[in-house]
Order: sequence, then C-alpha cells, then structure tokens
Amino acid sequence: MNNILNKNVSVICPCFNYAHYLGECLDSLLKQTYQIHEIIVVDDGGTDNCKEVCDKYIINEKCSVPFWNRPYPRLIYLRKENGGLASARNAGIKEATGEYLVCLDADDKLVPGAIEEQVRLMINDKTIAQIALMEFGDRFVVMIPTKPTGLERLLRSNTIFCNAMFSKRMWQEVGGYDESEIMRNGYEDWEFFIRLLAAGCEVSSSDFIGLRYRVHEGQMTQGTTRKNDKELRNYIKEKHKDLYERFNLLDNL
Repeated sequence: MNNILNKNVSVICPCFNYAHYLGECLDSLLKQTYQIHEIIVVDDGGTDNCKEVCDKYIINEKCSVPFWNRPYPRLIYLRKENGGLASARNAGIKEATGEYLVCLDADDKLVPGAIEEQVRLMINDKTIAQIALMEFGDRFVVMIPTKPTGLERLLRSNTIFCNAMFSKRMWQEVGGYDESEIMRNGYEDWEFFIRLLAAGCEVSSSDFIGLRYRVHEGQMTQGTTRKNDKELRNYIKEKHKDLYERFNLLDNL
C-alpha cells in the first residue's frame, strides 16, 4: 500500500450563491470511502442561505452523529467578501490543516471512491493527482485525463481538471491561485497548474470517473470564461512568457 494513504486531506468548497447545490456536494464528500480530514466551505460573499445549509452539517458533527456509518470530518464555514473563485480557494486553503488538498466547487460532487483514488495516485508532495469526470445536468459527457500531461502540453491548453489533488506545501511554494482582476473571469486553475509544473510537480492520472461536473446555465465556464477566452489566454502567455518562449509556443497559440 502507498504510505501516502494515511495523509490528511482537506477539501475546499467555494460557494457563491450555490447553496441550493451545496447539500449534494457535502453529502458526496461525507460518503467518501477515504476519511476526509476536514471540509472548508468558503462563502464568497453570497446572498443566499449558504450558512444555514452548513449549520445543519456542523450541528451533526458537534453531536458526534455518524453519517453513512462514518465519523464526520471537521466542517468549517468561512465567509468572506466577494473576491472571485481564486480568492475563495486561497482563503479556504489558508485555513486548511491537511497535507493534501482538493478544491471542489459547490455545484459539483464526487462519487464515493474519488478521494481514495486520488490519494492512491499521490506519489509525494510534488504530485498532482487527477481522475476522470462525467458532466451532468445540461450535458452528459465523459472526459478522461490527457496522458501524459507535461509542462509543454499544459501550456497549449489546460489538461488538468479543477478538482485535482495537490499538496499544501506546493501551493505555498508557488504562491497560491492568482487573484488578479482578470483571473476572476476564469482559467485560474490552468494558470495555477502551470506554475506547479514549472516548479517541478508531475501529474499522475487515472481513468476512474470520480468527479461529477455539473453543467448548467449561469456557471462561470458557460458565461464569463468563454466570453473572455482571448484576453485570459493573452494574460497567461504574457505572465509566463519565458516558458512559452522556451517551448517556442508564443506564435503557435
């Protein structure tokens, strides 16, 4: 068995007016076959009942009531002023005490063996572990991770899914997610993973379909990200110009 299997895992759940999905997300985490150390819900300045949804789970945790015959992980509700997805993820990760991290958006969910599979893929704290996903909601598509995913391939397009597992040590080393104004429009995970690979991380992938990625009207990918695709790509290329020049990619994208 991989000696990584005893590592603490923290799951960060950014939530901006997605309280109506949050219960499904949290239930999917409580059903995991690998015992999660803690779940941190980051309410990014929303106006809905996110706190009330979290309170129901926190009450059960404090009463030591098991969920699906498993002990409760520590559940933390964190509210902050609206700052965008990158800001919410960073805020949650700063509070996290686990050695390994997964960011799971509040409108998505995991199948029971997802975290266990990601932990199995972790070789050391310079690993990025990712599993396959299936979209649901407005579209049903299975997406399998690209293999292999090295830095050159990643510079061309994002081939690492947003819920990939990584270590808190490497998040600290590269400075976390980019919270600049342009990154509020999307691709914050792509830019973050570029820095992780540039810092020496390697991707370990599995075809296990563990992420359920909800496709729905109003989500960031369907809205602001696509509208700002060119501007976002130009920002990433300029920020990492040395890397794009190294692989002769500046004029090819």
